[in-house]
Amino acid sequence: MKTKLITSTLLAFTLAACGSSKDANNGNFEKAINAHFAKDCITIQPVIMAADGNSYPMTVQLQQQNALFTQAQVNQNNANATQPLDVLVKAGVLSVSDGTKKVHPMFGNGEITVPTKVFKLTDMGKKASVSADSTAMCIGHYKVDDVVRFTEPNNTLGQTISQVSFTVSPVEVPDWARNADVQKVYGLGDKLAEHSKVTRTLVLASDGWIDASDFGK
Repeated sequence: MKTKLITSTLLAFTLAACGSSKDANNGNFEKAINAHFAKDCITIQPVIMAADGNSYPMTVQLQQQNALFTQAQVNQNNANATQPLDVLVKAGVLSVSDGTKKVHPMFGNGEITVPTKVFKLTDMGKKASVSADSTAMCIGHYKVDDVVRFTEPNNTLGQTISQVSFTVSPVEVPDWARNADVQKVYGLGDKLAEHSKVTRTLVLASDGWIDASDFGK
């Protein structure tokens, strides 16, 4: 009898320790949030108004000297226009070369030839590229530091949900994304801050807790 009691007690402790993926606890919530962040890159995306398309190789038309602007002003305007790409060249994820293209002038007929800059992905850039039809680049992922608190699960529109508050820090951030110029141009101070406080909604699914945005995927 005593042996059976000890065995039953050990079994109860074992089951309690294992728990269920459907339990509302810090461990399950941290696992669900990290699973979401593992698939969700922190990104930067240069948007250039004078560019042809929104993918690489990217051709950027440069301004030419005219009656409205001096050469010094033209040079500054071009530098401002290509700055988001130039810092990525210096960081090693893009390369740049000079080119030309034919365009129709605003006034008059025919075509004129204008100077361009052509930006291409380097091998390092190809590893960071999010997709072939986008200029977005992955600069890491977030990972949960600590689950601070969560609301008691409640039923909302037929779903059991919980609001989870936690802190995160960026991980797997490449050295080029820590470049001071890249961080300044893309405003990465907040994106790459350590121990940022975040709140997300988790949903209880048939296979356990998941991030609400992943429920239909």
